[in-house]
Amino acid sequence: MNVFTYGSLMFEKVWKQVVLGDYKSSTGTLHGYRRRCIKNETYPVAFEGNCFERIWGRVYFDITPQDLQRLDAFEGEQYERLSKDIVLDDGKSIKADVYILKEEYYDQIEDTPWDVEWFEHVGIEQFIEKYKGFNEVK
Repeated sequence: MNVFTYGSLMFEKVWKQVVLGDYKSSTGTLHGYRRRCIKNETYPVAFEGNCFERIWGRVYFDITPQDLQRLDAFEGEQYERLSKDIVLDDGKSIKADVYILKEEYYDQIEDTPWDVEWFEHVGIEQFIEKYKGFNEVK
């Protein structure tokens, strides 16, 4: 199973805290979805948008069932894991699971695009401090 990440899990510093395995990855794009900030958090959410919208992120390949369970626990009940087409940077299209925000949680979305560079340089430390127990996901 491949997994497309578009937020905190794109960064090795977070990814390695959640999964046990060592996975190859590549950057790619999810079309037809939006990435926005969520209220009072440093991480983003993804939800369906129009056909012109897209989210750039990272695909991890061949995730073990054990690590998929860990990712499900990490993401929590606000998300559903759906199989979507991802276009890799080399133009190849593959299937990957994506954690999409469930509609009943849409009231938590802010209409502000998530800033990848801000997260990488500032937000990631705040995120790790707030969620420092996530590396104990069983």
